Amino acid sequence: MLQQNRSAAYGIRLSSERHVILLAAIAIYFITNFLVRMALPVNLELDEAEQSYFSQWLMAGYSSQPPLYNWLQYATVQLFGLSLASLSALKNLILFSAYLFYFLAAREVMRDRQIAVVAVLGLLTIPQVAFEAQRDLSHTVATIFTASLFLYTFLRTVRRPSISSFLLLGLATGLGVIAKYNFVLLPAAAFLAILSDARWRPRLFDWRLLLAGAIAIVIVAPHALWLVDHISAASAHTMRKLTGSGGAPALTLLNGLGSLALASLGFGGLTLAVFSLAYRERLPAIIRARSDWTRLSGRILIFALGLIVLMILFGGVEKVRDRWLTPILILLPIYFALKIDAAATNLHPGMRRIWGVAFTLMALIPTLLLGRVATASLTGLYQYPNYPFISMAEEVRPQVTSAPTLVITLDTHMAGNLRLHLQPVPVLALSTPAGLKPPPTPEHQRILFAWRSAADGTSAGLPQKFEQYLQERGITPDASQIRAVTLPYTYGRAGDQYHFAYAVFDIGR
Repeated sequence: MLQQNRSAAYGIRLSSERHVILLAAIAIYFITNFLVRMALPVNLELDEAEQSYFSQWLMAGYSSQPPLYNWLQYATVQLFGLSLASLSALKNLILFSAYLFYFLAAREVMRDRQIAVVAVLGLLTIPQVAFEAQRDLSHTVATIFTASLFLYTFLRTVRRPSISSFLLLGLATGLGVIAKYNFVLLPAAAFLAILSDARWRPRLFDWRLLLAGAIAIVIVAPHALWLVDHISAASAHTMRKLTGSGGAPALTLLNGLGSLALASLGFGGLTLAVFSLAYRERLPAIIRARSDWTRLSGRILIFALGLIVLMILFGGVEKVRDRWLTPILILLPIYFALKIDAAATNLHPGMRRIWGVAFTLMALIPTLLLGRVATASLTGLYQYPNYPFISMAEEVRPQVTSAPTLVITLDTHMAGNLRLHLQPVPVLALSTPAGLKPPPTPEHQRILFAWRSAADGTSAGLPQKFEQYLQERGITPDASQIRAVTLPYTYGRAGDQYHFAYAVFDIGR
């Protein structure tokens, strides 16, 4: 008996040590990604620029995406100011928190808690979670976090229900809904999985579930009220991405199911391959292994994918992107780890291999993120951080600082970059979806329009949206105000240049 107690104590201590090593490694990984981004030019990617732009306002809704990440970025900017550091630090802190809650979710249901390490490292094998989220995503980053938080609170509530677990479940659900709309598939699939399982079904009749629902409603309500008045404008962009040209129903169905299959493979194919190779000696036993938790998680995956199939059948969806599956298939590493746990297999060979893959990816991803920008002079392939927005801002700075000025652009990418480099000058992008009011702007005496000009550096005149903006305010557009600017790329080849144009109009008081 004494020997058994010593063995159990040693196992717990070993498990705790491995968990500390895991969290330390993940923390170092995200700190490295933050430092890599800080080493790159202070020219913003698409989503970074969008966050820079929208951080000027706190609103219930902004565009076709729900507002959770925008709110978090607004709060960060209010506390620490707008900078590349505040943009990148928030993203990496959210991603680290996602990995932390994913670890807690896995630990909640593993018989052998060491296998929770395997589940978390599995996230690094998902391209959309490991690479794309670092390269340039924001709302999907929020979805990764809220999905991880939901999985933890859901599994905790199922395993050991309490008032606190139900309240956290409501919090996770509410935050997920305002992170990205497709998140709703995860709680919907979890509900159906619980409903279909006799062992867990009584959880649905627990009065504390009403508390979770109330918390979720309170969190979602401000944006939901906004969405009621802007549903067409907010959904039009998303529906254009999901639906096709309205061809033959059979072709739409075939395209939809095909895109779902390819997106699923693109999202989880590498993860499946890594887990299969890492535990190749026991793979048949792992495939056959079953437990209550593999059954529950497997049903969540099946029901979630089934809901998408229904959208394809009856909603005309035919363009399913791998990124769109994030809140669903992010469960895959936990599901695979649960299968390993149920098989009660020897951990050590597979664990070493998984760590080897993880360390390789932890080194490779920051290297790729740095190299794709820093090697532009060799490859001739220019990424958004190579664009010369810093030089563009310096070019127009005298015009925007000599009088109260509003800078207006055609898109949020240029708007966010100029907002970052011309603070505190207000910036407005004329890319607000039809049906949505443009954000409010302060009083100004001058307007500076900025846009990308033709590749030869010439300008065909003031863009139509700018002319319309002036005419609505009783100002006659004057093409003689246009100035073309040609600037070299950052880390670019000699002679490779990017072309901007701008025009200044004094409008008086």
